Parts: sequence; C-alpha cells; structure tokens
Amino acid sequence: MRLITISSSCLLVVFSIYISSIESQVVFLDLLLLFTPYLVGLNFILGFAYSLKRNKLLFFPLVALIVWIFVLAPFLVFSTDDEEKSPEDISLLSYNVMEFIGNYRDRPSDIQDKILDFVSEQEADIVCFQEFASTKLSRERLAIYPYNFVYSPRGNKRFAPLSIFSRYPIISSGSLDFENTLNNSIYVDVLIDADTLRIYNVHLQSMRVRPGSIKRENPVNLLSRLGKTIEQQKKQAVQILEHSGKVAHPVVFCGDFNNTQYSKVYRLLKEDKEDSFLERGNGLGNTLLFKFLPFRIDYVLVDDELEISGHQNFDIHLSDHTPIKATFRFQTP
Repeated sequence: MRLITISSSCLLVVFSIYISSIESQVVFLDLLLLFTPYLVGLNFILGFAYSLKRNKLLFFPLVALIVWIFVLAPFLVFSTDDEEKSPEDISLLSYNVMEFIGNYRDRPSDIQDKILDFVSEQEADIVCFQEFASTKLSRERLAIYPYNFVYSPRGNKRFAPLSIFSRYPIISSGSLDFENTLNNSIYVDVLIDADTLRIYNVHLQSMRVRPGSIKRENPVNLLSRLGKTIEQQKKQAVQILEHSGKVAHPVVFCGDFNNTQYSKVYRLLKEDKEDSFLERGNGLGNTLLFKFLPFRIDYVLVDDELEISGHQNFDIHLSDHTPIKATFRFQTP
C-alpha cells in the first residue's frame, strides 16, 4: 500500500507539471493523461483513509492533490451561481449526432426524429453539428433556422460532415480543410445587432476507439495509432489557432475535440479562453458514451470579451456523444 500511495501521488504531480507545460511532448504520457480522473480519485481515497488513521503517508496524496488543484482545473465542478437570464444572452448547442444513426447499442428507425425533436425543444440561437447528415427530414425540421452553413465534401473524399445553423445572419463562412483526414473544422461570422461573432465548429482527429474494441486490438498497434492520432490533433489545433488569430472580433470554439481537458490539445485551444462547463457546469460533464471512463471531449470555449452565463449537459443517449449547450453574452463596456 505504501508503494501504491507514493507511486500514485508522484504520478499525479508529474502529470500536473507535464500538462501545464504545453511545449513538452511525450506521447506515452499523452495517452496516460486519459486516466487522470482515476488517478485523482485514487489519491483522494488514499488521503481520506490516511487522515482517519492519522498516518504520516497522508502527506503524499495531500501534496499531490494540492499541486493538481492549483496547476490544473478540476474535472468535477459545482456551479452555485443562479444568474438571471438576459435578453442579450446568446445560446449555442453543440452536438455530434453520428449522422443520425444512433449510438452503439440502440439504433431505432426514428432516431433522427428524436434528435431533431430535442434540438427544436432547446430553441438555441446557434446549433453546431458534428458528423451531420443532410437529409430531407433534417432540412425540413431545421428550416426554423433562416441561416446555415452545411459544408460539402470536396472531390471524391468523404469528410465527416459539419454544419452550423443560426437565427442570426451569417455574413461569411469557410472551411479549414484539415489534411489527410476525414475530420475538419468550419467557421462562420454571425451578425448580432451591431456586433460580429466568429464561431468555429471543431471536429478534431478521431481516436477511433469504440466500446469493446480495446480488448480485441493488439496493445502495441493501439498505442501507436493513438499516439499518431494525438500528434495529428495537435497539428489541427495549431491550424485553428493560426486561423483564428487573424480574426478581429470575439471567437468561440465549440465541438468534438476527441480528447479530454487534460490533453495538450485542449490546453492549446483553451489558451486564454473560458470553458463554459468549468464556469457554469455541474458534475463530471462527460459527453462520450464510454464504459467506466468519464470522458468530457465536447466543449464550448469563448473569448474573454464574452461573459458565460450558463452551461448544460444533457443525459440523452441518441448518439455516441451527448449534447452540450452554453449561454453567453457580450461584455458590457
């Protein structure tokens, strides 16, 4: 038990220092970071047990947890602020709908209707879909949004489709066209009264790990593939940052990052932005239906010129992801 305590505490400190240094890069550590919530949980349990026994080993998990809290953001949050809604609020819904075919275990014929019913009920001002399917039904049901940008695949290469639907006028739009991948990021500029807002709908390189597939895959091949995926995600994140750095008005990143908040990819994109879940969310915030691991891989990140007023996670299992909704407004001078 002593060895487990010291090892888990030291590993959490190493993780915290490594994650906080965006420049450093060790692929094996990048993969281990997926299990950070469990490492934190283990240190908390050990610390609690040692505190009851007044054991000196309490020092190790206590120091590790203090370092983690001060260096990194928590994965479990509780928002007690009860802020009143404002007519100036802008609501954004982000949802990877897996092309309306359902999740891994449940694929009923009416899944598209159920997803579009949910979207209609939310009455979001802006809706960003990843893995979108433009069908007759989706076009009819989403006609409530007068403006949209649905990105079409180029040439014969099939991308995982992306789309943005808006109640506000879209005055410009475009695609980043990531290289050598089916994933992509698109963007729109929306006009809100006298202000302009840039929205990036992000779908970073997919891990391609499905429930039940890990135990059937060669561990060496799996680690190699995941390492290459993380490298590709970082390149895509840098491309987004370079593109958005030229924008003169406030920027929002939203969508499926395919990695956790402890990844270098997330920290690159978050940079000086605010995470709607960390500011106004509750609970674990997990957005991927994956056994045992509480993965939060879908985000809404906003510039500090915007004030976050709300965040919701929805426990609906109509896709392999669950949707998130953030509410924010322009900061008053």
